[in-house]
Amino acid sequence: MKNDTWVKVLLIGSILMLIAQVGKMPMLFAISFPIVIVGWMALGAMRRNKIGKTLKLSLTALFIIWVIGFIVLNVMDHSQFNGTVLGLAPGTAIMIYIIWLLPFFIGTLVYCLKFNEEYLDEDDIRKFENKSNGVIETK
Repeated sequence: MKNDTWVKVLLIGSILMLIAQVGKMPMLFAISFPIVIVGWMALGAMRRNKIGKTLKLSLTALFIIWVIGFIVLNVMDHSQFNGTVLGLAPGTAIMIYIIWLLPFFIGTLVYCLKFNEEYLDEDDIRKFENKSNGVIETK
């Protein structure tokens, strides 16, 4: 998708989030929030008007994790659980371990492994050096 398309996705997602908040519709929020966050991330990940293959997979995985996590939080009956999961109430455990930590590790891992290929390559560094009359050592 191009920048304009992602901006439209952000606009639609933001409008849906607003409707969800004003109308007190948690399931709509559970879907619209990940749309907005992944839309922002996609715009930030674009290079030369495209997103790298691995980054697409990473963003898709993050979107799926967030949507499933938020939907589970909304549909589960919290009163049915008496125990804890790794020391936390089940809803809190889902929020911390699935919605926060799992995407953090997936996003960070992909960023580390694919930085030189999909974020900043030698051509980008040379262009920057030429424009700034500076030298940046890469090793």
